[in-house]
Amino acid sequence: MPSATNPASRSPSPTPAPPIAETPGPRAQGLINVYNQAVKASLDKCSAANFASCFPTAAQYSPEVLDNLRGQIVDQLERTWKTNFEDIMTRRDVVKLLNSLDQCIEDARLRKKRAEASANGGPVEAPVPPHTLSPGAIHLAHLMPFLENQSANMNERLATTQQANTGLLSTVTAQRAEIESLVRGLEGLIQDLEVSAQMMAQDEVQELGKEIKELETEMKK
Repeated sequence: MPSATNPASRSPSPTPAPPIAETPGPRAQGLINVYNQAVKASLDKCSAANFASCFPTAAQYSPEVLDNLRGQIVDQLERTWKTNFEDIMTRRDVVKLLNSLDQCIEDARLRKKRAEASANGGPVEAPVPPHTLSPGAIHLAHLMPFLENQSANMNERLATTQQANTGLLSTVTAQRAEIESLVRGLEGLIQDLEVSAQMMAQDEVQELGKEIKELETEMKK
C-alpha cells in the first residue's frame, strides 16, 4: 500500500504576484519629467525677444500681432509634441512596463539584502524553488533585460528628438531671418526705383516745359 504523502514535504503554492500599478512609478515619472524638461527647454528658445529679432519690422510696427503669432506657434508645437508622446506611451504600454521593472528591481534588492544578512550570520532564507514562482514573476525575470534595453532606447530617442527639435528651431529661425533680410532688400530696391522714376518724370516735365517755351517764342516772332 503506498505511503501517504507528507503535506509538509510538498512545495508551497506559488505566491500570487502583486498587481502592477497603472500610475507612473519612479522610472515612468522620471521619463515624463525628462520629456517635460526637454519640451520646456525647446520652447523657451522661441522667446519673444528671439522671435522679434527675426522680424524687426513687424516687431516695431505690430508687436502685438507678432507676439500673438509666436504664442500660436508655441502652443501648436507643445500640443503636437504632447500628443505624440502620449500616443507612444499608450501604444507601448510604457508606464506598466517600467512599473514592472521597478517591481523586479525592488524584489531583487530585497533578496540581495536577505542573502547578505544570511552571510553575516543572520537567519538563512531557504532558496525559492523555481517551480513555485508565479508565471508573472518568471515572465518578468525574462523580460528584465528587454525592459532595461527599451528604457535606455527610449531615453536615447528622447534625447535625439530634443536635439533634432533644437536644430530645427534654429534652422527655422535662421531661415526667417534670411527671408526678412531679403524682404528689406527688396523694399529698399523698390524705394530706389520709385525715387528714380520720380526723378526721370521731373526731368521729362522740365524738358517738355522748355520745348513749349521755345515753341511759344517762335510763334511770337
